[in-house]
Amino acid sequence: MLDKGKLQRLQRALKPHLAHGWERAVFAAPQGEGGNARAERVLAGPGVGVAPSAAQVDALLAAAAEAAGAGLWKQTLVLDARRRVQVDARHGRATTRTLDEDTALKVMGGKERALRPDTSAALLREIGIMNADGSISATHARKYKQISHLATLCEPVIDRLAATRTLGPAAPLRALDLACGNAYLSFVLAEVLRLRGVPLRLHGVDVRADVVARSIDRARALGLAAPEDEAATPGAGDAVVGLSFAQADIAGAARTAPARLGGVPDLVLALHACDTATDEAIALAIELGVPALLSVPCCQAELAAQLARASAAAQPLAAMVEHGLLRRAYADVLTDSLRVAALEACGYDVTVLEFVGGEHTPKNLLIKGHRRHPRAPVDPHRWRLGPLRARCEALGVQPDLLRRLAAIQAASPRAGE
Repeated sequence: MLDKGKLQRLQRALKPHLAHGWERAVFAAPQGEGGNARAERVLAGPGVGVAPSAAQVDALLAAAAEAAGAGLWKQTLVLDARRRVQVDARHGRATTRTLDEDTALKVMGGKERALRPDTSAALLREIGIMNADGSISATHARKYKQISHLATLCEPVIDRLAATRTLGPAAPLRALDLACGNAYLSFVLAEVLRLRGVPLRLHGVDVRADVVARSIDRARALGLAAPEDEAATPGAGDAVVGLSFAQADIAGAARTAPARLGGVPDLVLALHACDTATDEAIALAIELGVPALLSVPCCQAELAAQLARASAAAQPLAAMVEHGLLRRAYADVLTDSLRVAALEACGYDVTVLEFVGGEHTPKNLLIKGHRRHPRAPVDPHRWRLGPLRARCEALGVQPDLLRRLAAIQAASPRAGE
């Protein structure tokens, strides 16, 4: 509970800034020791440029006093996208801050990033990187850099797709996010396209109902929900952006995605699809003739188990399969190498990138594939799987991706049949 003097100082600090409305008030405790998440309360305001009623002013002042009494001393009145008033409730000192270029650069860690704190604040808040008062805590600074770098990696993919066909409101870029999880890559892609004014229609699937529901809520909160979503609200800016999510496996997505997207996807995403789910996603992209693929593989358990039974003499060095730690590391590299080789055998140019530093996460490999002839019809009998199959047989492994591609090839009629 604040004493009378502190309460009066707090009210004097806030009142001069209330006449023309505010977006929200944020009451927070300083970040906990060890980078623990801070306690935070958010109170919506009447809006920018909207004169508040006496009741709204009284409610804000009462909430500020109650929050200060609960130890939430760091109080911020967000006036609009760039202006905020920061108050230390212990002393009643108010400081007006403006998010100018120098401040934005400081928040970005001293370098320009694809997702800026001024232009992408709504997304950064919604995915939990930016606090409600516009700050990015030390806890989330690393994640912010990762997400921004991921956005940067998306840009050349978009450029190449835009050169393949004309994109517009009636012909948006079509993307399919398989095993989407929390759909961070979907939302990052949507933000990059929004900033560039490129229309997007994206559909994401996952077998977990909770992450699908969370993604739907985020799309609605950001005004990015697809028009068929009954709770969709406008707010995506000038670009036409529609995101939808559904509980389904990858096989289910294969059956429904073209109808949902209005055609074959231009881009397939697979971020941390677990083990052979990555292979299923890659196989689907190849089968559909998707022009571009972005995949960040997750755990590679399949080949590790096969290598434990394989002949040591067939490997580059016997020690690579005789010791568990080495076998798992070898399986990781071999799995992704075979994925790259399979994509190349099926007509894709492939680049392998480190999408975040290895000190942040071991799951930092990005496989980027572009179909060499994106307008050509898919002909599985042109896939050059023979050399890859022979190499796998020599190593004593049978990767899921190769089995899937071979089955597609075997089931495909030859021209003229």
